Amino acid sequence: MGLTERECWFWLCSRPYLGVKSIDKLLGYFGTAGNIYYGRNGQYSQVKGLKSTVLKQLQKAGEKDEEQIRKSMERLDALGGRFVCRADRDYPERLRHIYDAPAGLFYCGELPEPRRPMIGIVGARSASSYGLAAAEYFASVLSGMGFGIVSGLARGIDGAAHQGVLRQRAPEGKTWGILGCGLNICYPQEHFKIFRQMKKRGGIISEYPLDSVPEAWHFPMRNRIISGLADGILIIEARERSGALITADMGLEQGKNIYALPGPFNSALSAGCHHLIQSGAKLVFRPEDISEDYVEMMGGMPVASEDLKLPLDNSEQLVYASLSLNPKDVNTISAECGRPLAETLHILLNLELKGMVRQMGKNLYIQKL
Repeated sequence: MGLTERECWFWLCSRPYLGVKSIDKLLGYFGTAGNIYYGRNGQYSQVKGLKSTVLKQLQKAGEKDEEQIRKSMERLDALGGRFVCRADRDYPERLRHIYDAPAGLFYCGELPEPRRPMIGIVGARSASSYGLAAAEYFASVLSGMGFGIVSGLARGIDGAAHQGVLRQRAPEGKTWGILGCGLNICYPQEHFKIFRQMKKRGGIISEYPLDSVPEAWHFPMRNRIISGLADGILIIEARERSGALITADMGLEQGKNIYALPGPFNSALSAGCHHLIQSGAKLVFRPEDISEDYVEMMGGMPVASEDLKLPLDNSEQLVYASLSLNPKDVNTISAECGRPLAETLHILLNLELKGMVRQMGKNLYIQKL
């Protein structure tokens, strides 16, 4: 019994030596994934532009093991994963039209709904407290307005953006993480909790098959999927040369809206955002600066950020409870709450962004009515 067309697509997208360009060259010659799989060695030699290393792998004995292919598909299914290829109707429409569109995607959870507006939030891995708090705040509020949030599950801004959505109590808040490795590998490992939660509150997506390790060259490639799935991209903290700016450039090429959050003028982490703003990116300082561009997609103006009740975690509740309408200095707050000073400052910044705390002079804080 031979393989179905879908099984042939799975085989094609599971070959680590076959990139998008090689797959497109093969499809251009053979027409279908089934024809590629059942092609003869002599036919592979006729494909123009196919690298000799790819040709040797395709012609290698044992490359076409039907039993092994089906076992690989069963293993993906057992892990809760799914596979979708360009030939499928449920392949993300936003990705069909980008340059080097992935031939196939492996995913857990669900794919973004076509009608849900999507915002990509990316930025520095070594982000400041300001950047982390801003990423969490913008993601949380935009999610509450009905936007899907897509990012790369990396350290720093990416993780904070995902966390901002997951802290929303409303189950309709969803976020998607695009991996640079297989679905069965959580990278970085400290994001395992987020990784697991996202399968139920959005999804994790990769163009790489199971067991693919996080190679450095995978990450610039996955950035085109982040920008491709997004309707707009928000950059929060980026150095003059960073992966976040690569995502912004890809978004520009794809015709997406680019947003940038300004920061301190003398911070290297703000240099990339300031450059983007000078080049025409929209300066944002509140979620409404983004949502106002998607009124038609949202079916009317989304609810204002101040009307959304943002959830507080245990640490935020503790710090907030220690405040009153009388100004209190951060050292006293830190001592009363039993939290390190740096953590207390970060929490206060989060509360300030959520509109629950106001700073009254240097390091003095009060509850905001």
